[in-house]
Amino acid sequence: MLSPKFIMQLLLWCVLYYFLGYISLFLDDPVSRVSFVWFPAGLAVSAFLLTSRRNWLWLFLGLFLVRTLLDVTLRHSLETSLVHSVISLSNDFAIAWCVRHFTRSHDMLYSLVVWLVATVLTSAVAAALGGGWVVLRHDVDFVSTLWIWWSANVVGTILLTTIVMGLFWRQETAVPHRWFTGGVLWVLLCISAVYVFHQPVDDSQGEVFLFGLACIPVVLMIMIPVIIGNQLGVISFLSFCIIVIYYSWQRNGPLFVPGLRPGEPLLLAQCYLSGTALLLNFVYMLKHHQEATPASSYYLDFTSGRLTWDNNSPSALTQQLSSIRHIDELFAYMSPDDQQKMRDRWALAQSGRAIKGSFRFLLTLSPSNKLHLQETKLIALQQPNGVALIGYWAGEFQGTESARVIKGA
Repeated sequence: MLSPKFIMQLLLWCVLYYFLGYISLFLDDPVSRVSFVWFPAGLAVSAFLLTSRRNWLWLFLGLFLVRTLLDVTLRHSLETSLVHSVISLSNDFAIAWCVRHFTRSHDMLYSLVVWLVATVLTSAVAAALGGGWVVLRHDVDFVSTLWIWWSANVVGTILLTTIVMGLFWRQETAVPHRWFTGGVLWVLLCISAVYVFHQPVDDSQGEVFLFGLACIPVVLMIMIPVIIGNQLGVISFLSFCIIVIYYSWQRNGPLFVPGLRPGEPLLLAQCYLSGTALLLNFVYMLKHHQEATPASSYYLDFTSGRLTWDNNSPSALTQQLSSIRHIDELFAYMSPDDQQKMRDRWALAQSGRAIKGSFRFLLTLSPSNKLHLQETKLIALQQPNGVALIGYWAGEFQGTESARVIKGA
């Protein structure tokens, strides 16, 4: 039995899929009648990734019906529409399945590579099948159709998956002055993008000059998610995409080079926007890595046994550990084996011997809050009243409470 919540989500995905498909069908190659960019591909991949596997069949069927209705209404015969829908939705499903099946937990770079490789390879298979069917029904060039279909799916997947998944990424706590700065940057981004892409290339402003100006919106685009967060970054990227695609389709801006055939400026725009989208993904990945790998440092006075945590660079890990004020409190959260290993490391540091290697251990603050930590560095300081130690810890939270702190779950 489908839940009312999933039904509402399914309806939303279907409406968005139809809307994006309607737009994509106007950005087509007049010869092969294949869209230069297929935005619904990225939406479908995101929908599968954000939906439980037990509901994938219903999601596939819903998007399949919408895709068929869209093609029949605006473009092809029922037979061709059914074939295109099977190929297109199977391609999107395969990408999502690869991401779910092959990615590793806590390894976003690997997951990003899996997503890109799956997108490129499965889109190539889909392009060969879809292009072959178009060639059978219409007198068009197979190689050209294959290239257009492949690039349309790859670009649509990269752009829309970046936008949709970015909206669902954990948002940082809103800070008024950061939102103001982000809003100013968004306005500057839109103004610079319109200025660069609305004007045609002429003798007074050559291609090289405008290509140089095209770097300015990209720089502003990358600054926004770094300063304010990914959600405003996604909104800014969406605005950026609309401006670039609109003016490129109007044959204006640095991506329209005299001598290109109709539609080719849009292909250049796809490369330009895809590169920006990949940069955004790496920005998200680096920010997530910093949040998911918290670090902290402590100062230990052996005479009193007092622990002092570094609050100058507060992190989620420091917040969790700040209540531990004495080594006895620390050892109460450690297993006997880890306690002895920690004492041995401290004894070596006190004797002046070098500490080689890191030390992994577990702190059980509560049954639902366990910290898997690693002491990466231990430094001994000679003080008037004895030796003090400075230790550096890093790690990832485990458990319900810690997941909320780090991942905003």
